[in-house]
Amino acid sequence: MLDVSELYSGYGKMEVLHGVSLRVAPQEVVCIIGPNGSGKSTLLKSIFGLIKPYRGRIQFMGQEISQKDPEEKVGLGIAYIPQGRNIFPSLSVMENLEMGATPLRDLSNMKKAIEEVFQHYPLLEEKKRLKAGSLSGGEKQILALARTTMIKPKLILLDEPSLGLAPKVIDQVYREIDLINQHGVTFIIVEQNARKALRLAHRAYVLDLGVNRLEDTGEGLLQNEEVKRLYLGG
Repeated sequence: MLDVSELYSGYGKMEVLHGVSLRVAPQEVVCIIGPNGSGKSTLLKSIFGLIKPYRGRIQFMGQEISQKDPEEKVGLGIAYIPQGRNIFPSLSVMENLEMGATPLRDLSNMKKAIEEVFQHYPLLEEKKRLKAGSLSGGEKQILALARTTMIKPKLILLDEPSLGLAPKVIDQVYREIDLINQHGVTFIIVEQNARKALRLAHRAYVLDLGVNRLEDTGEGLLQNEEVKRLYLGG
C-alpha cells in the first residue's frame, strides 16, 4: 500500500530524516518507535504532505505522492491524526463530526456518516451538544478517531495516541484502533508507549537519529534484547 524509499526531510535547512525507508501492506498496523527527536513525527508529516521532502520517494497504491499536498492525499484515502487529538475544543462534539464529514460533500452522505458514528459510539451521541474541549482525554481521542473514519480512509497516520492518557484509557483507545483495523483500515502509529504499540503491531520500525535502526514484527521487537535495553527501559 505504502512504500517510502530513501526519504530525506526536515525543516528549512535542518535535515531530520536521513534516508528513511519503510513499507506498509494493506490492513497492517505498522508501529514506529524510537527516542524523542528521532524523526518519528517528521516522518508522518512528510508522508501526509505537511512537510515537503528534500528527496526520496513516497508511493501510495502504486502512485507517486512525494510532492502532493495534504488535500490531495486525503482524496486518495490518507488521513492524519497529529498529537493532541486534533479536535476543535470550542466547537460541540456534533460540530466536530460535521467538520469531519465535510469532504463527503453530499448532505445525505454526511448525515449517514454521523449516524454511523453515533451507532458505534453512543457516548458521543450523548455528549453531542457539549463542547469537545470538555471531554476527557480518552473521549477526545475517540472523537478524533471517529471523525477521521467518517471519510472511509484507507490509511491512518496516527501520532502519539496514548499521549497524556491514563493506562485504562490507553487500553480503550487501542481496542478501538484494533477494531478499526479489523474493518480493513491500515495504520502507521508513532508511539512513545512502545510496549503497547508493539503488542498491536504486525510490523514495526525503530527510528533513531533520523535513520532506520531495526525492522521486525511487533512481537519480534518486543523480544529483542537490544530494543529492550535501549528503547523499552530494561
